[in-house]
Amino acid sequence: MAGVDIISDTTGKAIVESIKELGLRINADKRVYGFHIDGNDSNPSTRVRYLLDAVGMTPAKMNFTSGTFDYGSWDDAFFMPRPCMVKYDGTVDYYLNENDYTKKADGTASDIASADYGGNAMMEWGDGTNLIWWKIVPDKGNNKSASIYIANYKADDDFVCYNHIDKDGNVKSHFYTAIYNGSLDSSNRLRSISGQTVIKSKTATQEMSYANANGDGWDIETYVDRMLISFLLILISKSSNLQACFGDGMSQNTLEESLLLQTGTMNAKGLFWGESTGKSGVKVFGMENFWGNQWRRTAGLILANGITKARLTPPYNTDGSGYKTITSVAPSGTSSGFIKDIIFAKDGFAPSVASGSESTYYCDGLWYNNKIIAFAVFGGDIGYGRRCGALCVALDTATSYDKWDVGASPSYK
Repeated sequence: MAGVDIISDTTGKAIVESIKELGLRINADKRVYGFHIDGNDSNPSTRVRYLLDAVGMTPAKMNFTSGTFDYGSWDDAFFMPRPCMVKYDGTVDYYLNENDYTKKADGTASDIASADYGGNAMMEWGDGTNLIWWKIVPDKGNNKSASIYIANYKADDDFVCYNHIDKDGNVKSHFYTAIYNGSLDSSNRLRSISGQTVIKSKTATQEMSYANANGDGWDIETYVDRMLISFLLILISKSSNLQACFGDGMSQNTLEESLLLQTGTMNAKGLFWGESTGKSGVKVFGMENFWGNQWRRTAGLILANGITKARLTPPYNTDGSGYKTITSVAPSGTSSGFIKDIIFAKDGFAPSVASGSESTYYCDGLWYNNKIIAFAVFGGDIGYGRRCGALCVALDTATSYDKWDVGASPSYK
Protein backbone atom coordinates (compact mmCIF):
# COMPACT_ATOMS: atom_id res chain seq x y z
CA MET A 1 0.00 0.00 0.00
CA ALA A 2 1.28 3.47 -0.91
CA GLY A 3 2.54 5.48 2.07
CA VAL A 4 2.80 2.47 4.41
CA ASP A 5 6.18 1.11 5.50
CA ILE A 6 6.25 -2.66 5.78
CA ILE A 7 8.26 -3.90 8.81
CA SER A 8 10.09 -7.16 8.27
CA ASP A 9 9.64 -10.04 10.70
CA THR A 10 13.24 -9.65 11.88
CA THR A 11 12.87 -5.92 12.51
CA GLY A 12 9.52 -6.45 14.15
CA LYS A 13 10.92 -9.00 16.58
CA ALA A 14 13.76 -6.63 17.46
CA ILE A 15 11.28 -3.83 18.14
CA VAL A 16 9.15 -6.08 20.36
CA GLU A 17 12.24 -7.19 22.30
CA SER A 18 13.31 -3.56 22.79
CA ILE A 19 9.83 -2.59 24.04
CA LYS A 20 9.85 -5.48 26.54
CA GLU A 21 13.29 -4.48 27.79
CA LEU A 22 12.22 -0.83 28.06
CA GLY A 23 9.33 -1.94 30.25
CA LEU A 24 11.81 -3.45 32.71
CA ARG A 25 13.76 -0.17 32.86
CA ILE A 26 10.89 2.09 33.96
CA ASN A 27 11.96 2.16 37.62
CA ALA A 28 15.31 3.90 37.15
CA ASP A 29 16.52 3.58 40.75
CA LYS A 30 16.36 -0.22 40.54
CA ARG A 31 18.53 -2.68 38.66
CA VAL A 32 17.74 -5.49 36.23
CA TYR A 33 20.86 -7.19 34.94
CA GLY A 34 20.33 -9.60 32.09
CA PHE A 35 22.11 -11.84 29.64
CA HIS A 36 21.03 -13.95 26.72
CA ILE A 37 22.76 -17.25 26.07
CA ASP A 38 22.66 -18.56 22.51
CA GLY A 39 22.56 -22.34 22.62
CA ASN A 40 23.58 -22.58 18.97
CA ASP A 41 26.84 -20.64 19.42
CA SER A 42 29.69 -22.85 20.62
CA ASN A 43 32.01 -19.96 21.59
CA PRO A 44 31.76 -19.48 25.40
CA SER A 45 32.25 -15.71 25.12
CA THR A 46 30.27 -14.70 22.04
CA ARG A 47 27.26 -16.85 23.02
CA VAL A 48 26.61 -14.60 26.06
CA ARG A 49 25.09 -11.20 25.27
CA TYR A 50 24.37 -8.54 27.89
CA LEU A 51 20.83 -7.19 28.32
CA LEU A 52 19.27 -4.24 30.16
CA ASP A 53 21.45 -2.74 32.90
CA ALA A 54 24.30 -5.15 32.13
CA VAL A 55 24.82 -3.54 28.70
CA GLY A 56 28.13 -1.71 28.69
CA MET A 57 29.41 -3.40 31.85
CA THR A 58 33.01 -4.66 31.89
CA PRO A 59 33.18 -8.40 32.65
CA ALA A 60 35.06 -9.71 35.69
CA LYS A 61 37.86 -12.27 35.52
CA MET A 62 40.84 -13.68 37.35
CA ASN A 63 44.27 -12.46 36.25
CA PHE A 64 46.22 -15.69 36.51
CA THR A 65 49.53 -13.94 35.87
CA SER A 66 49.30 -11.40 38.70
CA GLY A 67 47.18 -13.60 40.95
CA THR A 68 44.60 -10.86 41.40
CA PHE A 69 40.91 -10.67 40.60
CA ASP A 70 39.58 -7.95 38.30
CA TYR A 71 35.98 -7.13 39.22
CA GLY A 72 35.42 -5.11 36.05
CA SER A 73 32.18 -3.19 36.64
CA TRP A 74 30.80 -5.64 39.20
CA ASP A 75 32.56 -4.90 42.50
CA ASP A 76 29.58 -3.12 44.06
CA ALA A 77 26.75 -5.09 42.42
CA PHE A 78 23.73 -5.42 44.72
CA PHE A 79 23.96 -9.21 44.78
CA MET A 80 27.52 -9.45 46.15
CA PRO A 81 27.38 -11.50 49.39
CA ARG A 82 29.06 -10.80 52.74
CA PRO A 83 31.08 -13.32 54.82
CA CYS A 84 29.80 -13.76 58.35
CA MET A 85 29.39 -16.10 61.30
CA VAL A 86 25.84 -17.38 61.68
CA LYS A 87 24.56 -18.84 64.94
CA TYR A 88 22.62 -22.11 64.96
CA ASP A 89 19.39 -20.09 65.44
CA GLY A 90 20.07 -18.25 62.16
CA THR A 91 21.13 -14.91 63.58
CA VAL A 92 24.27 -13.22 62.30
CA ASP A 93 26.80 -12.98 65.13
CA TYR A 94 29.22 -10.73 63.23
CA TYR A 95 30.69 -10.09 59.79
CA LEU A 96 34.16 -11.14 58.66
CA ASN A 97 36.97 -9.22 56.99
CA GLU A 98 36.50 -10.32 53.37
CA ASN A 99 40.26 -10.26 52.77
CA ASP A 100 41.15 -12.23 55.92
CA TYR A 101 38.49 -14.46 57.45
CA THR A 102 40.60 -14.97 60.58
CA LYS A 103 39.51 -11.44 61.52
CA LYS A 104 36.14 -9.88 62.17
CA ALA A 105 35.16 -6.84 60.13
CA ASP A 106 36.37 -4.68 63.04
CA GLY A 107 39.84 -6.27 62.91
CA THR A 108 39.62 -8.41 66.03
CA ALA A 109 40.10 -12.18 65.94
CA SER A 110 37.25 -14.29 64.55
CA ASP A 111 36.02 -17.78 65.49
CA ILE A 112 36.45 -19.04 61.95
CA ALA A 113 38.53 -22.06 63.03
CA SER A 114 36.75 -22.90 66.28
CA ALA A 115 34.82 -26.17 66.10
CA ASP A 116 33.33 -25.19 69.49
CA TYR A 117 31.71 -22.09 68.00
CA GLY A 118 27.91 -22.34 68.09
CA GLY A 119 27.31 -21.78 64.40
CA ASN A 120 28.90 -21.73 60.96
CA ALA A 121 30.95 -19.58 58.59
CA MET A 122 28.58 -18.51 55.84
CA MET A 123 28.04 -16.07 52.98
CA GLU A 124 25.05 -13.79 53.46
CA TRP A 125 23.05 -13.07 50.29
CA GLY A 126 20.62 -10.16 50.03
CA ASP A 127 21.60 -6.64 51.02
CA GLY A 128 18.99 -6.37 53.77
CA THR A 129 16.86 -3.91 51.79
CA ASN A 130 16.28 -5.75 48.52
CA LEU A 131 15.80 -9.41 47.72
CA ILE A 132 17.48 -11.13 44.78
CA TRP A 133 14.84 -11.72 42.12
CA TRP A 134 15.36 -13.73 38.95
CA LYS A 135 13.54 -14.76 35.80
CA ILE A 136 14.30 -17.34 33.11
CA VAL A 137 12.79 -16.75 29.65
CA PRO A 138 13.51 -19.61 27.23
CA ASP A 139 13.57 -18.59 23.58
CA LYS A 140 10.33 -19.32 21.79
CA GLY A 141 10.74 -22.61 19.97
CA ASN A 142 14.27 -23.15 21.28
CA ASN A 143 14.60 -23.97 24.98
CA LYS A 144 18.37 -24.43 24.61
CA SER A 145 18.66 -20.64 24.44
CA ALA A 146 17.30 -18.25 27.04
CA SER A 147 17.40 -14.80 28.57
CA ILE A 148 18.25 -14.69 32.28
CA TYR A 149 17.40 -11.67 34.40
CA ILE A 150 18.67 -10.82 37.90
CA ALA A 151 16.99 -7.90 39.69
CA ASN A 152 16.82 -6.21 43.08
CA TYR A 153 13.05 -5.80 42.83
CA LYS A 154 10.08 -7.66 41.35
CA ALA A 155 10.34 -6.09 37.93
CA ASP A 156 7.31 -7.97 36.60
CA ASP A 157 4.99 -10.79 37.66
CA ASP A 158 7.33 -13.49 36.37
CA PHE A 159 10.25 -12.58 38.64
CA VAL A 160 10.69 -14.92 41.62
CA CYS A 161 12.73 -14.88 44.83
CA TYR A 162 12.75 -18.61 45.65
CA ASN A 163 16.23 -18.41 47.20
CA HIS A 164 14.76 -16.32 50.02
CA ILE A 165 11.84 -18.65 50.87
CA ASP A 166 12.02 -20.96 53.89
CA LYS A 167 10.27 -24.29 54.51
CA ASP A 168 7.19 -22.54 55.88
CA GLY A 169 6.80 -20.35 52.81
CA ASN A 170 8.07 -17.22 54.54
CA VAL A 171 10.14 -14.73 52.53
CA LYS A 172 13.37 -14.00 54.38
CA SER A 173 15.62 -10.97 53.94
CA HIS A 174 18.70 -13.16 53.51
CA PHE A 175 19.79 -16.67 52.63
CA TYR A 176 23.13 -18.24 53.49
CA THR A 177 25.57 -20.54 51.71
CA ALA A 178 28.63 -22.22 53.23
CA ILE A 179 32.07 -20.65 52.97
CA TYR A 180 33.69 -24.09 53.23
CA ASN A 181 33.27 -27.67 52.16
CA GLY A 182 31.35 -29.31 54.97
CA SER A 183 32.98 -31.11 57.90
CA LEU A 184 31.44 -33.35 60.54
CA ASP A 185 31.80 -32.42 64.22
CA SER A 186 31.69 -34.65 67.30
CA SER A 187 27.94 -34.02 67.67
CA ASN A 188 27.24 -35.25 64.12
CA ARG A 189 26.50 -31.77 62.77
CA LEU A 190 27.49 -30.75 59.25
CA ARG A 191 29.64 -27.66 59.76
CA SER A 192 31.30 -24.89 57.77
CA ILE A 193 34.44 -24.19 59.81
CA SER A 194 38.05 -23.48 58.84
CA GLY A 195 40.90 -25.95 59.38
CA GLN A 196 38.76 -29.09 59.18
CA THR A 197 38.90 -32.34 57.23
CA VAL A 198 36.00 -32.47 54.78
CA ILE A 199 33.10 -34.85 55.35
CA LYS A 200 33.26 -37.98 53.20
CA SER A 201 31.95 -41.53 52.79
CA LYS A 202 28.39 -40.69 53.89
CA THR A 203 25.05 -41.22 52.16
CA ALA A 204 22.76 -38.41 51.07
CA THR A 205 20.32 -39.27 53.85
CA GLN A 206 23.08 -39.06 56.45
CA GLU A 207 24.37 -35.74 55.12
CA MET A 208 20.90 -34.22 55.13
CA SER A 209 20.40 -35.40 58.71
CA TYR A 210 23.75 -33.93 59.78
CA ALA A 211 22.82 -30.58 58.20
CA ASN A 212 19.41 -30.58 59.91
CA ALA A 213 21.19 -31.20 63.24
CA ASN A 214 22.38 -27.56 63.18
CA GLY A 215 18.79 -26.53 63.88
CA ASP A 216 15.62 -25.36 62.20
CA GLY A 217 16.23 -23.91 58.72
CA TRP A 218 19.50 -25.74 58.03
CA ASP A 219 19.91 -28.03 54.98
CA ILE A 220 22.65 -29.22 52.71
CA GLU A 221 23.37 -27.03 49.69
CA THR A 222 20.42 -26.56 47.36
CA TYR A 223 19.89 -26.59 43.61
CA VAL A 224 18.11 -23.22 43.62
CA ASP A 225 21.14 -21.56 45.23
CA ARG A 226 23.56 -23.40 42.94
CA MET A 227 21.53 -22.28 39.93
CA LEU A 228 21.46 -18.62 40.95
CA ILE A 229 25.18 -18.58 41.73
CA SER A 230 25.96 -20.19 38.35
CA PHE A 231 23.85 -17.55 36.60
CA LEU A 232 25.67 -14.80 38.49
CA LEU A 233 29.06 -16.23 37.51
CA ILE A 234 28.01 -16.27 33.84
CA LEU A 235 26.65 -12.74 34.23
CA ILE A 236 29.73 -11.11 35.74
CA SER A 237 32.18 -12.97 33.46
CA LYS A 238 30.05 -12.75 30.29
CA SER A 239 31.15 -16.29 29.48
CA SER A 240 30.06 -19.90 29.87
CA ASN A 241 33.67 -21.07 30.34
CA LEU A 242 33.78 -20.35 34.06
CA GLN A 243 37.04 -22.17 34.75
CA ALA A 244 38.82 -19.95 32.24
CA CYS A 245 37.45 -16.89 34.04
CA PHE A 246 37.73 -17.92 37.69
CA GLY A 247 40.13 -20.87 37.97
CA ASP A 248 40.44 -24.64 37.71
CA GLY A 249 40.22 -25.53 41.39
CA MET A 250 42.03 -28.74 42.41
CA SER A 251 40.83 -30.51 39.28
CA GLN A 252 44.22 -31.28 37.70
CA ASN A 253 45.43 -33.53 40.50
CA THR A 254 45.34 -37.32 40.60
CA LEU A 255 42.26 -38.98 42.04
CA GLU A 256 43.60 -39.57 45.54
CA GLU A 257 41.74 -39.07 48.80
CA SER A 258 44.86 -37.74 50.55
CA LEU A 259 44.94 -34.72 48.21
CA LEU A 260 41.56 -33.32 49.29
CA LEU A 261 42.09 -29.81 50.64
CA GLN A 262 41.25 -29.09 54.23
CA THR A 263 38.97 -26.10 54.77
CA GLY A 264 40.41 -22.61 55.12
CA THR A 265 43.29 -22.67 52.64
CA MET A 266 41.97 -19.51 50.95
CA ASN A 267 40.96 -17.45 54.01
CA ALA A 268 43.13 -14.52 52.90
CA LYS A 269 42.28 -14.63 49.17
CA GLY A 270 39.36 -12.19 49.07
CA LEU A 271 35.95 -13.10 47.65
CA PHE A 272 37.37 -14.41 44.35
CA TRP A 273 40.60 -16.24 43.68
CA GLY A 274 41.83 -18.96 41.36
CA GLU A 275 44.70 -20.24 39.27
CA SER A 276 45.02 -22.09 35.98
CA THR A 277 47.15 -25.11 36.94
CA GLY A 278 44.34 -26.88 38.81
CA LYS A 279 46.50 -27.51 41.89
CA SER A 280 45.46 -24.99 44.56
CA GLY A 281 41.68 -24.57 44.72
CA VAL A 282 39.24 -21.89 43.64
CA LYS A 283 37.13 -19.31 45.47
CA VAL A 284 34.03 -17.57 44.10
CA PHE A 285 31.63 -15.23 45.91
CA GLY A 286 33.62 -15.89 49.10
CA MET A 287 33.14 -19.68 48.96
CA GLU A 288 36.04 -22.11 48.80
CA ASN A 289 36.16 -24.98 46.32
CA PHE A 290 32.77 -24.42 44.71
CA TRP A 291 34.16 -26.88 42.16
CA GLY A 292 37.14 -29.15 41.62
CA ASN A 293 38.00 -30.47 45.10
CA GLN A 294 35.13 -32.77 46.12
CA TRP A 295 31.70 -33.38 44.61
CA ARG A 296 29.05 -31.45 46.61
CA ARG A 297 25.72 -33.17 47.24
CA THR A 298 22.91 -30.78 46.32
CA ALA A 299 19.27 -31.04 47.41
CA GLY A 300 16.45 -30.17 45.05
CA LEU A 301 17.56 -31.76 41.75
CA ILE A 302 16.69 -35.37 40.87
CA LEU A 303 17.04 -37.38 37.66
CA ALA A 304 14.25 -39.94 38.01
CA ASN A 305 14.58 -42.58 35.28
CA GLY A 306 15.50 -39.97 32.69
CA ILE A 307 13.11 -37.24 33.87
CA THR A 308 14.80 -34.17 35.40
CA LYS A 309 12.86 -32.85 38.39
CA ALA A 310 13.53 -29.93 40.70
CA ARG A 311 12.23 -28.32 43.85
CA LEU A 312 13.10 -24.67 44.47
CA THR A 313 12.05 -24.32 48.11
CA PRO A 314 12.40 -26.59 51.15
CA PRO A 315 11.62 -29.20 52.35
CA TYR A 316 13.54 -31.62 50.12
CA ASN A 317 13.49 -35.38 49.70
CA THR A 318 15.62 -38.07 48.08
CA ASP A 319 13.29 -39.43 45.39
CA GLY A 320 11.85 -36.32 43.71
CA SER A 321 8.26 -36.94 44.78
CA GLY A 322 6.31 -33.69 44.54
CA TYR A 323 9.05 -32.03 42.48
CA LYS A 324 8.36 -30.08 39.27
CA THR A 325 9.49 -31.57 35.97
CA ILE A 326 12.12 -29.38 34.30
CA THR A 327 12.26 -31.64 31.26
CA SER A 328 11.10 -35.13 30.36
CA VAL A 329 13.78 -35.35 27.65
CA ALA A 330 16.39 -37.75 29.00
CA PRO A 331 20.04 -36.66 29.03
CA SER A 332 22.00 -37.95 26.04
CA GLY A 333 25.44 -37.98 24.48
CA THR A 334 28.37 -39.58 26.26
CA SER A 335 28.05 -39.69 30.04
CA SER A 336 31.20 -38.07 31.51
CA GLY A 337 31.48 -35.83 28.44
CA PHE A 338 31.30 -32.03 28.35
CA ILE A 339 27.96 -30.20 28.44
CA LYS A 340 26.84 -29.02 25.01
CA ASP A 341 23.17 -28.25 25.68
CA ILE A 342 21.23 -27.05 28.69
CA ILE A 343 17.44 -27.07 28.61
CA PHE A 344 15.94 -23.93 30.16
CA ALA A 345 12.50 -23.77 31.74
CA LYS A 346 10.69 -21.11 33.70
CA ASP A 347 11.52 -22.90 36.95
CA GLY A 348 15.09 -23.99 36.32
CA PHE A 349 17.61 -25.55 33.98
CA ALA A 350 18.84 -29.05 33.21
CA PRO A 351 22.09 -30.04 31.46
CA SER A 352 20.87 -32.33 28.70
CA VAL A 353 23.50 -33.26 26.08
CA ALA A 354 27.09 -34.31 26.81
CA SER A 355 28.89 -33.80 23.50
CA GLY A 356 30.81 -30.55 23.90
CA SER A 357 34.45 -29.94 24.78
CA GLU A 358 36.64 -28.20 27.35
CA SER A 359 36.68 -25.04 25.23
CA THR A 360 33.20 -24.97 23.66
CA TYR A 361 29.61 -24.50 24.87
CA TYR A 362 29.55 -24.88 28.71
CA CYS A 363 33.00 -26.49 29.18
CA ASP A 364 31.89 -28.53 32.24
CA GLY A 365 31.15 -32.23 32.62
CA LEU A 366 27.86 -34.13 32.68
CA TRP A 367 27.32 -37.64 34.02
CA TYR A 368 23.94 -39.34 33.94
CA ASN A 369 22.11 -42.64 34.39
CA ASN A 370 18.59 -42.69 32.98
CA LYS A 371 17.74 -45.98 34.67
CA ILE A 372 17.92 -44.94 38.32
CA ILE A 373 16.74 -42.23 40.69
CA ALA A 374 19.85 -40.06 40.90
CA PHE A 375 20.49 -37.37 43.53
CA ALA A 376 22.54 -34.50 42.06
CA VAL A 377 26.15 -33.86 43.00
CA PHE A 378 27.82 -30.74 41.58
CA GLY A 379 31.28 -29.34 40.93
CA GLY A 380 33.47 -32.34 40.20
CA ASP A 381 36.48 -33.51 42.19
CA ILE A 382 40.27 -33.43 42.19
CA GLY A 383 40.76 -35.97 39.41
CA TYR A 384 38.31 -34.88 36.72
CA GLY A 385 40.32 -32.15 35.01
CA ARG A 386 38.52 -29.61 32.85
CA ARG A 387 35.21 -31.42 33.28
CA CYS A 388 34.90 -29.82 36.73
CA GLY A 389 33.16 -26.47 37.16
CA ALA A 390 30.18 -24.61 38.57
CA LEU A 391 27.79 -26.28 36.09
CA CYS A 392 29.46 -29.69 36.29
CA VAL A 393 26.89 -32.19 37.54
CA ALA A 394 26.65 -35.93 38.06
CA LEU A 395 23.12 -37.30 37.73
CA ASP A 396 24.24 -40.91 37.99
CA THR A 397 24.64 -41.13 41.76
CA ALA A 398 22.11 -42.86 44.02
CA THR A 399 21.39 -41.50 47.50
CA SER A 400 23.25 -44.51 48.90
CA TYR A 401 26.55 -43.51 47.27
CA ASP A 402 29.06 -43.10 50.12
CA LYS A 403 32.57 -42.77 48.72
CA TRP A 404 35.25 -40.25 49.73
CA ASP A 405 34.93 -38.12 46.57
CA VAL A 406 31.42 -36.86 47.53
CA GLY A 407 30.68 -34.53 50.43
CA ALA A 408 28.19 -31.82 51.38
CA SER A 409 28.05 -28.35 52.89
CA PRO A 410 25.37 -26.66 55.01
CA SER A 411 23.01 -23.90 53.90
CA TYR A 412 20.48 -21.83 55.80
CA LYS A 413 17.17 -20.14 54.96
